[in-house]
Amino acid sequence: MAPKTEKINLSATDVTPASGAEKMSWKDYKKMKQKIGKFPKKKQEFKQNGKGKPEEKFTGLTKQQKLRHDTGAKTIDPSSMRSKLQQEKMKLTKEKFEKRIELTAKAEKRLVEDTGFLGADDGEDNMLTYSVRQKEIQQNVDLAAATKHFELKLPKFGPYHIDYTDNGRHLVIGGRKGHLASIDWQTKHLHCEQNVMEKVSDVKFLHTENFIAVAQKHYTYIYDNLGTELHCLKNMYDVARLEFLPHHFLLAGGSRNSFLTYVDVSVGKEVISFATKSGNLDVLCQNPANAIIHTGHTNGTVQLWSPNSKEPLVKILTHLSAVKGIAIDEQGTYMATTGLDRKCRIWDVRMFRQLHSYSLPFGVANVAISQKLHVACAVGNYVQVFQNMHNGSCIEPYLVHNCGGLVTDLKFVPWEDVLGIGHASGFTSMLVPGAGDPNVDTLRSNPYETKNQRKEREIKQLLDKIQPELITLNPDDINKVNEGLLELEEEERKKILYIRPVKVEYTPRHKMRSKKSGWQMEARKNMVKDKIRIERNIEKHQVENEVFGENQEDQEKKEPKKKHILDRLKL
Repeated sequence: MAPKTEKINLSATDVTPASGAEKMSWKDYKKMKQKIGKFPKKKQEFKQNGKGKPEEKFTGLTKQQKLRHDTGAKTIDPSSMRSKLQQEKMKLTKEKFEKRIELTAKAEKRLVEDTGFLGADDGEDNMLTYSVRQKEIQQNVDLAAATKHFELKLPKFGPYHIDYTDNGRHLVIGGRKGHLASIDWQTKHLHCEQNVMEKVSDVKFLHTENFIAVAQKHYTYIYDNLGTELHCLKNMYDVARLEFLPHHFLLAGGSRNSFLTYVDVSVGKEVISFATKSGNLDVLCQNPANAIIHTGHTNGTVQLWSPNSKEPLVKILTHLSAVKGIAIDEQGTYMATTGLDRKCRIWDVRMFRQLHSYSLPFGVANVAISQKLHVACAVGNYVQVFQNMHNGSCIEPYLVHNCGGLVTDLKFVPWEDVLGIGHASGFTSMLVPGAGDPNVDTLRSNPYETKNQRKEREIKQLLDKIQPELITLNPDDINKVNEGLLELEEEERKKILYIRPVKVEYTPRHKMRSKKSGWQMEARKNMVKDKIRIERNIEKHQVENEVFGENQEDQEKKEPKKKHILDRLKL
């Protein structure tokens, strides 16, 4: 039988008098508490952690959720270690990794933000989403999202190329006739604006918004966020496209004379520059998963390049005509290519195999892929955005927008439902519901970072910098041992045992001023020969020890016996 409840009516004067809040004694407080009663608390399951604090019990994790975040903890075998101490250390390491996997899966389960979408209302099943214009979307979203759609009409300086920072907060635009501007596009705060008085082919942010690389008529220049020229990279000549590899601090530039150049911006040193022998490199992008550069060519091929090879790693015949646009998603799984054959093709980069092909109205130029795999294609003055192109269920465009000028560049903003468009008439920020990831990973890229956080991130990036020698098609190769090269090096060392000693030849320099006799010159000659002979014998002796093992006598010589206090009494 449920307990009886008593209804208590309290007026405003009972809680706070009209004259203001008065000090209450402890007895009055207890009487008031008994009068009001206690509110029932929600039952929660708690468990006690090691520090004595209650921790909420969390259940409901599936095996798939754990496997998604498993970085190899299950493959660790503590019993394979030799000593018990090492086995215990490996057990603790494995437990730490498993706990991290569980906490990461829990954090993912608590991500409650859902992606937006554009759909029909009740009773409007036949409504086409691509008939909805940007003004209608702007009128029906909240005020914060509505301010993200804007246009910059700059017909005198176009066409424009654009770029966003990794956190999606800052924007740089560069016009063909020299106009350069850096903007915090969310607050509409202008960092700098100037005219470089030269043709601008491409613009690219470096590791922070304070450094901007600009490909101009002859050379590539680096400016700061105030528009001050910092460097002139004369080894990057006549560059058509730029790409920045943030984990390697490499600025890659494809020039019109078919040269591909890599420059390490952390030390200002050229890593490598070589001719691809494939014509103008005006179609270029990077794979964020493995830092491989993809270039499109007029013969319909896409070639994959690494700074460790002067020959293409892979050649893919993607179109029957010239390739005009390449884009790769953040995970490095899908690649979208467009060409003059009016086709947009989706490829699986892991197998280099075509998944789907779509026909478009006429020759497509640029293409971009969002975090949620929305594909944007530039078709003349229009931009068409498609959904579900990667799984083959796309039939019609998701959104269509007329920019009023020939579209020259497309970039999706990270963590936002916004598409940046550079065209002949200026710049347009287009709203694309559902394009960005709604759950921001602030450890990876923080759109709200402060000045001190940016400095710390820059230092951490420099400490975690990866050498360009580790850029390969499969990023997991750096965890493996090159057995073939190791065996080859061992065989080369073993050859020292069977090679006949080379005759040492040395002729001392004749000194005109010295009055030394011939036997002194011969003695100096023999001293140098003996030194070279000793070095070779030492190297040969080291190889013998590696191959055949050390003799017991040699070990005794290297390991002297410990002296005892009674050794002085020995005869």
